[in-house]
Amino acid sequence: MDETLKHENIPERRKCACNAACRNHEKQHSPKRSFREESKLAVSAVSLCAGFAITYFGAQIPLFPLTDPSWIAVFLCAIPIYKEAWEALHKKGKITSSLLVSIAMSAAFALQILALCSGDEAPGHSESYIFVVGEISFLMALGEWLEDITVKKSRAGIERLVSLAPRKARLKTTEGISEIEVSKVKIGDLLLVRPNDMIPIDGVIVSGNTSVDQSNMTGESLPVDKSVGDEVLGGTWNKSGAVEIRAAKTSSDSAIAKLINLVEEAEGKRAPISKIADKWASYVVPSAIVLSIIVFFISLFILDTTTVEAVIRSVTILVVFCPCAFVLATPTAIAAGLGNAAKKGVLIKSGEALESLSKVDCVFFDKTGTLTKGIINVSGIYPLKNDEDYLLNLAASAEKFSEHPIAKAITAKAEERGLKCANPKNTNSLVGIGIKAEVSGKEILVSQWKSLPNGIKGREKLESIRNRCAAAGETFVLVCENGNLIGGISLRDTIREDAKKMVSRLKKLGYKTAMLTGDSRETADTVASEVGVGKAYAGLMPIDKSAAIRNAQKSGECVCMVGDGVNDAPALATADCSIAVAALGSDVAIDTAQVSLLGSDIYKICGILKFSKSVLNTIRTNISLSIAINLAAVALSVYGILNPVSGALVHNMSSVIVVLNSARLLGRNSDFK
Repeated sequence: MDETLKHENIPERRKCACNAACRNHEKQHSPKRSFREESKLAVSAVSLCAGFAITYFGAQIPLFPLTDPSWIAVFLCAIPIYKEAWEALHKKGKITSSLLVSIAMSAAFALQILALCSGDEAPGHSESYIFVVGEISFLMALGEWLEDITVKKSRAGIERLVSLAPRKARLKTTEGISEIEVSKVKIGDLLLVRPNDMIPIDGVIVSGNTSVDQSNMTGESLPVDKSVGDEVLGGTWNKSGAVEIRAAKTSSDSAIAKLINLVEEAEGKRAPISKIADKWASYVVPSAIVLSIIVFFISLFILDTTTVEAVIRSVTILVVFCPCAFVLATPTAIAAGLGNAAKKGVLIKSGEALESLSKVDCVFFDKTGTLTKGIINVSGIYPLKNDEDYLLNLAASAEKFSEHPIAKAITAKAEERGLKCANPKNTNSLVGIGIKAEVSGKEILVSQWKSLPNGIKGREKLESIRNRCAAAGETFVLVCENGNLIGGISLRDTIREDAKKMVSRLKKLGYKTAMLTGDSRETADTVASEVGVGKAYAGLMPIDKSAAIRNAQKSGECVCMVGDGVNDAPALATADCSIAVAALGSDVAIDTAQVSLLGSDIYKICGILKFSKSVLNTIRTNISLSIAINLAAVALSVYGILNPVSGALVHNMSSVIVVLNSARLLGRNSDFK
């Protein structure tokens, strides 16, 4: 990965988004360092094979074991472990697994001295305990390398997003076009984006038409057509036509910057379940030392072994008791889970969020923009006199300069029919009612049904139509000309195609569902019935949505809130966990929610919840396996079945099993289907 591309335009304090996750950041990101690690392991393996061959075939080497080739593995692999243990203990005051391994290797050195002084031979195939030290340290280094490889693969989906940060932009001014750093782009700057170029910054198209490949940001498989007025995201690809965009954000506040911040959050926070491993591991080193001493005396005085054999069993306890697999159980699963989710277009902020998701039993949905597309369309035009085009033209003219969603829907319908709308005069936006304007010398009022002024009569003529529309979940507005009611227009928010399928699957998985909306009871019930949601709450303000969630929590339910915008923020923050749909479109949603669904494919919500359970089950399996293997290894060591060499193999085998079990999450795609 190109480091310049990765770190461009990131503030100094956030110079690397993945810094928190890597136990050794340089090792993770430097190809040269990675090559050195692999070379070190290769040379160590060769030296250990040579040491094994010398002792196995009884070759006579002068000054053996001082000339044992296994010393090479000791210098390359053991010294870093001693250094890490010393730094953790001396500088940070922490007792780590490296300390326990260091004690075990020191005991093996002591065994070598004891063997030389007593004339006893080392156990098994080797006459040199230097081989034991080299093998232990080599296997530790090998296990760490395998862990790094797994974590690196886990991070692939996240780093793919982080690496999208653009570096250059083409600034268009009166003096011409110049290439500048993206970090120097200011809000309002005019930028030229050519075909097949990466869009450098979040902005709005002011000239040109094109199609944009947003798959790397939102997970959408097909390019999306964009024209004047449409928003575009930095880090996506302009595919067909040259466009000019007006920068809407700076590089530090762009969607891609927010992704980088999310990655930092995700990797800097751990799941509460990991605290169990941390607390247990802090007692391991002193417990291992005490147990090692006990085993020494049991072997010497009860099992009636020689002093050397008693020391061997004591040292083996130190080797097998190291809790590496236990400590790896949670972080490797969390890393794999976050990486796989990121590849699916789902950013989960933390391991804590994953654990919260796994406990959910009730899912609350916002209606507009979540279960529905949030795009209002005119569904019917009902004139009392004249024709539909006349009614629509007057309404669209009055709404021409309004930014209200209803106004945009009415004007869009007029454009679709090819109507030429007049420019209104004396436009007056009536909060909670509608809009009043002068159109071609006529006073036009577009009003909500319930807010029609008392002086205007004739509403009863449209009441049956309005009731039918309300039953269908449609909004009905009235149009008046010079104080006379001339007709009504119905509008509808389209339900997402996959909403019903998603809710149905959630129910099959055992989740309760509910919908929160500020719309009328009729509209809420209609949408809830069509989608299949279990319960609908209507007429809610943002604060009321939070109250509904708190009531569910008081009854003992773990609530997940799914929303998409600013008015959902209080509810997203109140819920036990939260998912923001199409989060890149809302700064507040992406900041508040624990999980960000980058695209608008809400069916992935089922996969997110199911996958979170898979991750937690993997963690529990890892912990159970590591404890079981450790206990079995301790028992075998007490009776001398395992020695320091075979004990090191068993110890590292348990670590590898845990890492590989976590790595299975990387290829787990069935949850998202």
